[in-house]
Amino acid sequence: MKRSYLFLQGPHGPFLKELGRKLHDSGAAVLRVNFNGGDWVDWNGADAISFTGSQYDWPAYVAELLRRYQVTDLVVFGDCRSLHRIAIEQSRAFGVQVHAFEEGYFRPDWITLEEGGVNGHSPLCTDPDCYLSYQNEEREPASEKVGPSMRWILFYCIRYYLVKSFFSYRFRRYIRHRPYRPYQELLLWLRYLVRMPLLRSRSKQRIRFLRQRGNPYYLVCLQLDSDAQLYVHSQYLSVAEFINQVLRSFAADAPPDSLLVFKKHPLDPSAVSYETLVRLEAYSLGIRDRVVFLHAGDLPRLMQDSQGVVVVNSTVGTSALHHGKPTIALGTAIYDIPGLTWQGGLERFWSEATPPDRELYRAFRSCLNRGVLINGGFFNPRGRKLALAGALRRFQSWTEKEQSAELPKKVVPFRRSAEERFSDSA
Repeated sequence: MKRSYLFLQGPHGPFLKELGRKLHDSGAAVLRVNFNGGDWVDWNGADAISFTGSQYDWPAYVAELLRRYQVTDLVVFGDCRSLHRIAIEQSRAFGVQVHAFEEGYFRPDWITLEEGGVNGHSPLCTDPDCYLSYQNEEREPASEKVGPSMRWILFYCIRYYLVKSFFSYRFRRYIRHRPYRPYQELLLWLRYLVRMPLLRSRSKQRIRFLRQRGNPYYLVCLQLDSDAQLYVHSQYLSVAEFINQVLRSFAADAPPDSLLVFKKHPLDPSAVSYETLVRLEAYSLGIRDRVVFLHAGDLPRLMQDSQGVVVVNSTVGTSALHHGKPTIALGTAIYDIPGLTWQGGLERFWSEATPPDRELYRAFRSCLNRGVLINGGFFNPRGRKLALAGALRRFQSWTEKEQSAELPKKVVPFRRSAEERFSDSA
């Protein structure tokens, strides 16, 4: 059966276009839908079409695309954008397989590609025994270093938003999934970059003070306020709500000699001053001298020196597990598994949390490396080359399994079908 791939929005840059070209060269049909000028600059040509309607027009439009082009596979980057969610729901009705890319569950050097969905929509098992039973089935693949990507990320982001703004008249009814308009984000980033030397210097001073003081501390890692992980896969409506809950629990239940260290997300130029929010709330709770806020710092070293790590559900949690630190995830996370993360609630976490089971962690990571993660990156040339090769192998393996009379045994254990997971979250 000939495969027909429908691509929607992807990471900024040429990754999806290059993947589409390779799939086309292998004999598949490929179509991309652009929703704004930024999408167009990343992928334009005969195999790309523009959707200029409103979000209300999109369900019928994508259903017609699925029918007309006999689509067999839908490919998205992130499965929580409203346009993607609608397309996924329509794809289920047409029996189309969904493939979701995301930043790697383990970083750096990895990206994620799953059937059905990612993060809270992932069909991955949450039973520790199902991971332990798979750990010795086959050797874990070797990985290569991707190298630095920040300058490529900045280049592709700037290009995307500049062209998007230039062509905004053509896509007037497009509703973006991020909270700020492009010019607002640009101004926030300019302000953030200007202030960054001061913020880094201040953070270094606070880290030195933290080490000189010698008190045990817990590390709290913040996420982006626009992150779908936060507003779709947790009970929190904002980062501020998460901060307030953690501070109140720490004030009431943590050992009196312990400190609480907040680490801001490195790519968050938010208009909200979380440092001010933390300072004011800590003052009202009478723990101002026990709370530290950092804008920068060596995260692995901060983790190693901490008593434990608190997250909503970001991939920082997997790093904390890698460093053997007690970890609690307050949202839905693929790694929130008994034996890996603390399951006894935040109130008891401060005094009773235990490190992750190392054997279970190795089994969990081995399963992800063999069946969910792909060595590579979305942005720099070396990372893209690695990721494209891995993604093509993954798509090929899925096609062969579908066409083969004897399907090979799944490496990654699945608890429920993707359809069940999506109906649960609806």
